[in-house]
Amino acid sequence: MRLASETFLTLTGPLAAFKRDHPGVEFGLHWMAADEMARHLRAQDVDLCVASQPIHAEGLASARLFDEAVGVGMPLDHPLAGRDSVSIGELAGQPFITARRGHWIRRLLDRLFAARGLTPRIVCESDEPSAIAELISAGLGIGLVPAFARRVAVRTPGAWIAVEEPDCRRTVTLYWGPAAGCRPRPA
Repeated sequence: MRLASETFLTLTGPLAAFKRDHPGVEFGLHWMAADEMARHLRAQDVDLCVASQPIHAEGLASARLFDEAVGVGMPLDHPLAGRDSVSIGELAGQPFITARRGHWIRRLLDRLFAARGLTPRIVCESDEPSAIAELISAGLGIGLVPAFARRVAVRTPGAWIAVEEPDCRRTVTLYWGPAAGCRPRPA
């Protein structure tokens, strides 16, 4: 089974459980940007893809896995850290640590700010989620953080504040092509 994903953090537990129940199944795991996934599914380079943003391509089937809030992570000593929620306007001018263009979290950040005629002040771009978390914890900036990341076993110290925007969320979806020969069921 060849699986592509933008991140494996959300899949580690389910993959480990599946592997325990089906030890004979081998996985090939491939990190891949969502923009590349449709092409790789059609070419049958991968069997399944998990993405946090829509993949638009004819002939692909999909099942929504889960939907979650995305908040803003910041160091514990940040002036906004004690708040229950913040608006995008209150985040304008703050130094952001985020992923590069094309990653779902960067697209969300850019979209939230653009909807209010604002541009985020990005001080660091990284493809490494753990580095983003460490840089936020170290006080070098703030960043959007999915709720799931707050529940992982190894966490860096920091505050997670809700963003006062109903569309500050991510939906994680499983995609497959007709050649996959399977019909996954949503969890």
